[in-house]
Amino acid sequence: MKKVSLRWKVALLTGATVGLALALVGGVADWTLYRKLVQDSDLQMISDAGEIVSALKKVPSLSEGRLPENLEAEESSIWEIDRAGGKVLYRAPFFLTRHPLAKDGFRFLSLGKRTFRVMVITKEGYRVMLGRDTRLLKATLQKAEIAYLFSFPLAMVVAIWGGWFLSGYALRPVRAIAAAAEKIGPHALHGRVEIPSEDPDLARLAQILNAMWERIEQAFAQEARLTADASHELRTPLTILRNQLEAALAESKGRQFSGEEVFLSLLEQVKRLTTITENLLFLSYAESGQLRLRRQPMDWSKMVAEVAEDARLLAVPGGLSVATSILPERWVCGDGELLLRLLWNLVDNAAKYNTAGGAIWITLLEDAPWLVLSVANTGPIIEAEDQAEIFRRFYRTRSARDGQARGSGLGLSLCREIVSLHEGEIRYDNPSENWNRFTVWLPKAESQASGRQPASQLGDAPSDPSPVAARNATLAGAARRAIHSVRFG
Repeated sequence: MKKVSLRWKVALLTGATVGLALALVGGVADWTLYRKLVQDSDLQMISDAGEIVSALKKVPSLSEGRLPENLEAEESSIWEIDRAGGKVLYRAPFFLTRHPLAKDGFRFLSLGKRTFRVMVITKEGYRVMLGRDTRLLKATLQKAEIAYLFSFPLAMVVAIWGGWFLSGYALRPVRAIAAAAEKIGPHALHGRVEIPSEDPDLARLAQILNAMWERIEQAFAQEARLTADASHELRTPLTILRNQLEAALAESKGRQFSGEEVFLSLLEQVKRLTTITENLLFLSYAESGQLRLRRQPMDWSKMVAEVAEDARLLAVPGGLSVATSILPERWVCGDGELLLRLLWNLVDNAAKYNTAGGAIWITLLEDAPWLVLSVANTGPIIEAEDQAEIFRRFYRTRSARDGQARGSGLGLSLCREIVSLHEGEIRYDNPSENWNRFTVWLPKAESQASGRQPASQLGDAPSDPSPVAARNATLAGAARRAIHSVRFG
């Protein structure tokens, strides 16, 4: 069965609506005209009755069965004239039997196949009964009905044509949107539909479609970039694994050797591959909304302090100093494992991308409904062109690519996703020369208010933080560091 287009549906519905409206208007008009004709007939009979009574006063007596000559030409038919006492002065020849018309008033009376409008009125001592044939009334009403019925189909045709024409005009922006949408494909996602200015509903539709295509384009670009970056990042450790395995196999053919160093190197590359894979899976789950948080209240101050203590271990090889300023007993509600992952990524980056003999400055402050964590470190600042991209997956700054520090470029992406999952915000800034700072806002556990925006800055990191000698690590701290370095990369 062939489907009817929207334009024809609108046209037919318009015709049906107009037809129903015309039918209702026609019924009301027919009834109104009928009542008007009956009212005019009644007024005419009242006028005729007045003239008859005036004429009777001038005539002393009536001949039986005859009317005065000046009354025979009245428009209303005179059926009966009585005295007020009941004496019949005149009765029409066809009105031989008296009908029960005792009360004054108007009514319809059928005589044979004809219907009359009858009036009985008592006036100045006379009781007059007049009648008017309704054929003239019905003929007038029938002419009006025939004229209306002939015009009804024409009105329906005009209504359907008007609906078809107006729907075509109204749907013209929709056709333009559809035509523009047809041109947008997997290889042309940059196209957008024009937003009409005359119709707010269509403008909203166009805006929603453009926003949807914007998200689709970003998703396509992100997936393409992810494929390329992941291939590039995974290719390096795989190449190393292959080369070393081939070298080990070649060496084993000539003589026996100890493969401990080779296997240690292979193990390191396998760990790196595992870390990249786990991070990619985490990002994939987070962006698709499949990651579930195990929220619970936790002492954020204590967690930050513990990570800061372990950060001193990271600072030893590079001769770094670690300074802290942490408000005690500040609580957040969140997933402890993910928040710990966030802390370690920030602290590890601060130690990894630092200068020899530099410093790390860790602070935890309070700003109304937010707890503000800042991790600052000395070192070359991130260039302006890199600052807009540092939270993108697999993105590494120029200094990171040129330096000796190893990384996959996923750490800050993980940080951004973890902070977003906890309804917070993370930003980068360089408060003073040769200082980098990452600031994280998280809502306090006792206040989940999210209406206020985090402050853009919270003071400057000290240009010369007091050096704090790295203390010897306890067994627990060493074990914790080893676990996190393997699990979180």
